[in-house]
Amino acid sequence: MSDSPTTSAKKGMRKLMRIPTPVIFLVGAVLASVLLWWQGSLAELWEVVKRADTGTMLIAAPVYLVSLWLLALRWHELVRMAQGWSDLPRAAESFFTSVVINYAAPVGLAVPSRAALTKRALGMDKHSTGVVALWEIGMDVIVLGIGSIIWMATSRGSTSAVTKELGDNAARYTNFGLTGLAVLAVLVLIFFRKAEQRRRAVHFVHRIARSPLDRPVIALQAFLYTLAYWITQGIVLALLVHAMGVEPSFLFILGLTSLPMLIGMLSPIPGGAVVREAMMYVVARLAGAPGAEVVAAAVLYRMALFLAIPILYGITRLWLAKRSAGHPNLPQPESIG
Repeated sequence: MSDSPTTSAKKGMRKLMRIPTPVIFLVGAVLASVLLWWQGSLAELWEVVKRADTGTMLIAAPVYLVSLWLLALRWHELVRMAQGWSDLPRAAESFFTSVVINYAAPVGLAVPSRAALTKRALGMDKHSTGVVALWEIGMDVIVLGIGSIIWMATSRGSTSAVTKELGDNAARYTNFGLTGLAVLAVLVLIFFRKAEQRRRAVHFVHRIARSPLDRPVIALQAFLYTLAYWITQGIVLALLVHAMGVEPSFLFILGLTSLPMLIGMLSPIPGGAVVREAMMYVVARLAGAPGAEVVAAAVLYRMALFLAIPILYGITRLWLAKRSAGHPNLPQPESIG
């Protein structure tokens, strides 16, 4: 008797998760590089870099590395919030690997791959995995939502400009949104046909929702890391905009780091493709800044993530190797998972 599609998928996932994390990272980095080259992103980046002020970009580089490490720290705190303990270098390794996976297959795979890799590295159960995956998005939405409200309330003409931009792309958003809803509806019908399945789902969601209340201090630390990350991202964007010859203001940078990021994150278009840059252009025009230079800064910002991740991943791997060498009873980095 042949295996069902679900059983085959589970077996395939188990085989995939046996692959050592360094191999996953290396393959993901190679595929991402090829994909970026094929899309013309690397050539576009080079053209932008030639126009930018090198000194300012050199200042922005370490700030950006620090900001990404803040995200790894947040992921570590979310794991602690979910199950009471974590291991920082292993959590960080899972986080950085998932970012590369998202570049290699940019269809919103960052969060699920991050959760899966952390689950195997730290032995999380389904509840803990759901907590870290959903609250990572939730904390970003809270911070970016507050920033977006402040910007729209204080920036003249923002409401009409944003409405027009969203209206111009309404058909595209609607098509992707309806497709997503249809897929979600089918999944709900398949997985929650029985009352017991529905009861378990409700209980699962309830446990996830109340997780911050179970460990409020750790939840607050994770939120503070989120806030610090987005503040640091604002500093990075201000430096990159300045590198392109545009003088940034607080309100302008607040607009760039809040609403475009939020809309890109929540967009039904996979990966928020184009949406974020289009909204950044709107913010730039409202601030009286040249849109082309701001979009060029956005290109630098987007590519900086891919360039920075291998550096942080290498540091994390060295940390794991050094720790394992000093403590023979700890599992070797190659065997994590």
